[in-house]
Amino acid sequence: MGAAKANLDLYQGDDYFATVTVSNGGTPPDQVLAGYTAQAQIRLGPADTNDVLYEIAAAVNSPYIDLTIPATITATMQGLYVWDLQVTDSNGIITTLLAGAVTVTPEVTRE
Repeated sequence: MGAAKANLDLYQGDDYFATVTVSNGGTPPDQVLAGYTAQAQIRLGPADTNDVLYEIAAAVNSPYIDLTIPATITATMQGLYVWDLQVTDSNGIITTLLAGAVTVTPEVTRE
């Protein structure tokens, strides 16, 4: 089973925040991600050929993963990128939950 598709639509110069809810259909919600860590990155393309451009802060609070990109980062972004969200369990097993495109709309108002 592959990662679910989730495209990010960002607005240049704005703070971005999203909450991902993770469920496996059986485990109590507060324990679904017990012992897991999360990592999310934005790149121009696949990891084998492209460096990490931006780290997305990914905080685990089972059953949620909070994703944050500050305005100081989105202000430097423009164009199209790719991203994914991976979790790692206490045994080191990595699972990619979400992946997709990142589109950044250029801002109009500036300070």
